[in-house]
Amino acid sequence: MAKWGKNRFEKSVQAIHRTLDLITVVLLLTGQITIGGVFITTEGGFSLSLRGAITGSARSIGIETVPQANLVLDAADAIAALLLILDQINVIGTFITNGSFTIVVSGPAFGEEKRVAYSPDARKFFSEFKDHVFEKCRVQKHFPRR
Repeated sequence: MAKWGKNRFEKSVQAIHRTLDLITVVLLLTGQITIGGVFITTEGGFSLSLRGAITGSARSIGIETVPQANLVLDAADAIAALLLILDQINVIGTFITNGSFTIVVSGPAFGEEKRVAYSPDARKFFSEFKDHVFEKCRVQKHFPRR
């Protein structure tokens, strides 16, 4: 488990991120979602795409003539759930398609860097982005600065 941040905001963001992981575990173990695809990255790692009826797409099922196929899919889902529980992989985002979306998971177990839920760089980026939008759109600043 990653170290918890020092301030309350950072802890809240990390708790939300971890909750998304645990909700994904429940969806995997109850069969609501399953592994639907794999994204290969240029750095040599990969991410899993999770989908099901709850995300607007069909759940992956095995070939009818191969009874062990569903067992293999269920085992892969259980392994993904275990890795989520152990914090070796995490929900890193979504992939949106026409009429559906997938939940994307990855992490060190799949050759990817651990994604953190909060980064001081992100806060700086969004602060600068907000200033840029206000400047370009000529919007009067009504929001307090932090």
